[in-house]
Amino acid sequence: MFLYRLEAKGKGFPDSQLFVLAEDEEGAFASAEALLERSALGLITIDEFAIIEKKRAEKGSGYVVETTN
Repeated sequence: MFLYRLEAKGKGFPDSQLFVLAEDEEGAFASAEALLERSALGLITIDEFAIIEKKRAEKGSGYVVETTN
């Protein structure tokens, strides 16, 4: 299993970063798309989807996400 950090841009939702646990890249994209669809109100269109980071899932794995003020 791997921990993926993805970025998504499109219509019907704000630009987003998603974190998913998946066996492979195909599973990561499918899980991330499903998460976006569940969290959005109405129909969405994903224009850009990119894997930013990929790490083996093990104890202590994670990401630091910087915020902008």
